[in-house]
Amino acid sequence: MPVTNVWEILSFDKIAHFFVFAVLCFLFILGFSKQYTFLFFRFYAVPLAIGLSIGYGLIIEIGQTFIPDRGLEPLDILANTIGVFAGWFVFYVIYKI
Repeated sequence: MPVTNVWEILSFDKIAHFFVFAVLCFLFILGFSKQYTFLFFRFYAVPLAIGLSIGYGLIIEIGQTFIPDRGLEPLDILANTIGVFAGWFVFYVIYKI
């Protein structure tokens, strides 16, 4: 099993991924839940926002494999995913409690 340094996991890059995807998911949920044109989006705001945010993160990471000197980083995917659920939690705390 490879040894991972704690500072590699908590680097600025991973923290930025976390916050960007938290904001992305929060705004997706907010936008879907506040609109009235497409009731499907309003009714399924949370699962759609989580799925779209995680899917976007995966597409970005997979797309980096086609760029020279870039690659797919599993820790970036993890930071993105944790950020998505943090954005959902923040939305829940602000609007549901």
